[in-house]
Amino acid sequence: MFRFYEKSGFTLIELMVSMVLSMTVLAAVYSFYKVQARNLKVQENRQEAMEYVRGVADLMAREIRNSGYNPTQAASGTNCAGSPNAGTPGVVAATSTSLHFTYDSTGDGNCNGTDEEITYDYESPGPQNCASGLGDIVRTANGTSEAITDCNVTAFSYSYYAKDSTTAMSPIVIANIQRVKVSLTIQSKNPDSEFGGQLTSTVTSNIELRNVGL
Repeated sequence: MFRFYEKSGFTLIELMVSMVLSMTVLAAVYSFYKVQARNLKVQENRQEAMEYVRGVADLMAREIRNSGYNPTQAASGTNCAGSPNAGTPGVVAATSTSLHFTYDSTGDGNCNGTDEEITYDYESPGPQNCASGLGDIVRTANGTSEAITDCNVTAFSYSYYAKDSTTAMSPIVIANIQRVKVSLTIQSKNPDSEFGGQLTSTVTSNIELRNVGL
């Protein structure tokens, strides 16, 4: 007498259902991973832009803060009122996009040493011929100019304040300037269209001129 045993297994419908469920789970996992990866990349781009803009602003603030430094109390000195004029160190010229100042870092009564007569300008397209809507911060020290940004400045402005004032000067009176506010917006250097694009970061720095306007 023969006995027939029924073989166990999956039906085609069961197999298809299991495949659909597996693909759904994988799609959900991938979507979660992609969202997390995108958020991480966006944060990296934003952090890059923030670090860059803070580095530029800090460099400017350190030097602008020294404007008018005059340890010998000299009444005049070469380049101290802007090359080739003689005068007391301090702010030489100021506009919404340019600041020209001098200080006597070496204490020799003149401002003709390296990095003693400085101008920070916002220029667009600037010396690097930046694309439309972009520009550079250009630092000129004793006649030598260089861009300290990389064609990634989207907005820049100076505002000037007298002592104990919260209202920006208009018109600007150079002799009364005691505080300079710098507002700077910079793009991240490495755009990524898939993960956040080219993000921007803005920093505002209030710089007290310790040696002038007191």
